[in-house]
Amino acid sequence: MLKVTVLFIHSKPIINERGEGPLKQKQTEDNGLYNRSKTNNMSKVVMGYDGLSVSDQVERSRDIKTKMTGNTNYTDPNPTLVAFGAATDALETAYNESRNRDKVKIATMRLRRAELLALVVTLAGYVQEASEGDGEKILSSGFYVRRTPTPHSDTAGQVHDVRLRDGSNSGKVMASWAAADDAIIYIIEASLTSAFTNFEMIGVTTKTFKELNGFTVGTTGYIRVTALGRENEGPKSDVASIIVR
Repeated sequence: MLKVTVLFIHSKPIINERGEGPLKQKQTEDNGLYNRSKTNNMSKVVMGYDGLSVSDQVERSRDIKTKMTGNTNYTDPNPTLVAFGAATDALETAYNESRNRDKVKIATMRLRRAELLALVVTLAGYVQEASEGDGEKILSSGFYVRRTPTPHSDTAGQVHDVRLRDGSNSGKVMASWAAADDAIIYIIEASLTSAFTNFEMIGVTTKTFKELNGFTVGTTGYIRVTALGRENEGPKSDVASIIVR
């Protein structure tokens, strides 16, 4: 049987052409996320402007202004809601005037858009600070909340549905299986008996398939696959078998 050696290697938004303006703002990997807090258990403000058209950004800004007006969670907004509303109106006017595709008016619209988005960034920072990371308070402002990622288990799940078929050449076997939960890597073992009294590791992969070598033509090969998580391996799969050709 083939011996295999395993080597484990541990391994802004910028307002672009679509965003119309020179504004640059550092954010986290989630588009539109204003992330000032370093505390992992605090909710994070999501601006939610990325990918919106100008008219949709105007509508979104008005929704935020409406929800923050009279909101007791935000008694001293920065910028003021009057300034924020004025910037929203200015963008809407500039956008309507640019519809005839006049280059000067388009440039003006882009400048108004950049000005409004700069205020959005500042207002998102104010909401993050004033809310102290309270998700319900953030949502009451009209801004969104970053969805908390589901933590991954240190132990992988069990591999299921192991399938075997003839490989690309004589003596080779192609194995495939369904992805296991929280799997980092898959270990494939082979034996000459279904009981796996004696077995060898014959493959390692991060994918859910692998062509395997080292079988003797005419024999029956028994295969099982185990997923390895961040710390621990999961249960071994059921054994699959094939007559090697």
